[in-house]
Amino acid sequence: MTDPSSAYLEFEEEGSRRELPIPPDCVFRVGRSEKNNLVLNDDLASRTHAMMQCASDGVYITDCGSSNGTFVNGARISSPLVLRSGDQIKIGHKVLTFRERTLPPAQFADTASDLASTRIVFSQSLITVLVVDIRDFTGLARRIEPSRLAQIAGSFFREAGKLLQERGAWAQKYIGDAVLAIWQHEQDLLSIAELGAALDSQLRLAQVAAGLQSQFGLDTPVRIGAGISTGWASVGNVGSIASSDYTAMGDVVNLAFRLETSTKEIGYDLAVGPGAYDLLAAAGAGSLFDRHTLKLKGYDELKNVYATRLDKVPEILQQLASKTASSGGFQSGR
Repeated sequence: MTDPSSAYLEFEEEGSRRELPIPPDCVFRVGRSEKNNLVLNDDLASRTHAMMQCASDGVYITDCGSSNGTFVNGARISSPLVLRSGDQIKIGHKVLTFRERTLPPAQFADTASDLASTRIVFSQSLITVLVVDIRDFTGLARRIEPSRLAQIAGSFFREAGKLLQERGAWAQKYIGDAVLAIWQHEQDLLSIAELGAALDSQLRLAQVAAGLQSQFGLDTPVRIGAGISTGWASVGNVGSIASSDYTAMGDVVNLAFRLETSTKEIGYDLAVGPGAYDLLAAAGAGSLFDRHTLKLKGYDELKNVYATRLDKVPEILQQLASKTASSGGFQSGR
């Protein structure tokens, strides 16, 4: 294992070769903003485009929800990636080479305690969370054989994985009969297009679920409920060197689960939180939602929940598409 203090970026600037060290004890940011460690005067770069952070097993690079993507060795990254010496990083027009200096053997350590250690690589990011749950999955499990149930769930999750990846989800997880998907936004900017991707994913997942009835000869349709919330979270990698997990932690994730649960109580297909609703209303789709004030599990205060039915989602997407053509974003503070 290479000492993270030996890591640096190599690049050309005004005809000269430069080296910029990656500090072992802080987050190293790249982008157009003057607040970054490496400032890029490039229209293709986002304000905070990417970040790098040292961990016990190497240096991670994470795209910060940039518009044009971060590429490592020609491939666009969608989740945190451990860099190797010599990797080529492309951000906008800028090409950076990641380097690690070789240190004496005495400074290397690979022990069982290293493998057991916890590593945390987190940054604060604005995200949108989609939680989708199969309705009455318990009832379905009682009516059919376990092997057949596994086939149904497997088919649904496979299709979910494909369409969520196509729609730019930064991460996705499967928890029982629920799907969790996360979109990571440009810092401080909630994008209409990315919120539209979450809504479109919910619509497509509902269509996939509906198709399971004929595919598997079920006696009743398969339906889903969904919750969408937007807010700030700690996003990144947590776990041990032997087993890591890319995740997001914060109230925004918990709220998405509670919103999905609320759809069963109020009889709707989709519920969104205030942050997402603000953008939907600004895009002219506010009238397509009904407001409910509910006591959600785990919250002391009542919460405003904005709910709609599946047949209204295509119209909502049309409103967002129209708004995207004229504006494209909505400022959202912490």
